[in-house]
Amino acid sequence: GAICWFDSGHSDSADPETYRQYKLDKFKDGEPEKSKAGNNNNPFAYYSGNAQEGDSKEEWSYIKVEGLGIWPGMVCPHYDRIQSNGSPRMEDFDQMLEQFGQYELGLGIDHNAALEVDGDDFRVVSIPGEAGSVPISDNEEEEDGTTFVPGVWLKYVDEEGNVQRKVCPRSGSLSDLLQEVNDPE
Repeated sequence: GAICWFDSGHSDSADPETYRQYKLDKFKDGEPEKSKAGNNNNPFAYYSGNAQEGDSKEEWSYIKVEGLGIWPGMVCPHYDRIQSNGSPRMEDFDQMLEQFGQYELGLGIDHNAALEVDGDDFRVVSIPGEAGSVPISDNEEEEDGTTFVPGVWLKYVDEEGNVQRKVCPRSGSLSDLLQEVNDPE
């Protein structure tokens, strides 16, 4: 759902594991075994739908899709995940921004996070205790041992063609946020 609001998005629509028949086949013989959430110190912790080392990899690529353009920028949902092709979305998103995103804001939204918008205000919400890609801070961890939490990244391609990034503030003005493309530092 996040992609539709922006100019474009980083999509996993070519992932055969997201196809309807694949999903139905998994439930054919009863409910599939549920996976346990992984180590919260690892932003790529395994969960159902997050490929892990040793899994067979499918041959498909992420694609850029157009959104409705209500807000400017390119968004990557499930930013901290690895799909069945074995390619981390955050790395592929950087490559897509380098190819298509100069002068465009990129937003990477972790799997267990959301960008909630209310008029001109926004806030980043996330599921407590879940792993993400945003470091809490150097040498600090939550009470449950988490050192990476779900969040949102702001990205842009600089004049030299390099992707720059910073963690999105937890709340603020949407109009200020969407102007960050000029220089998110």
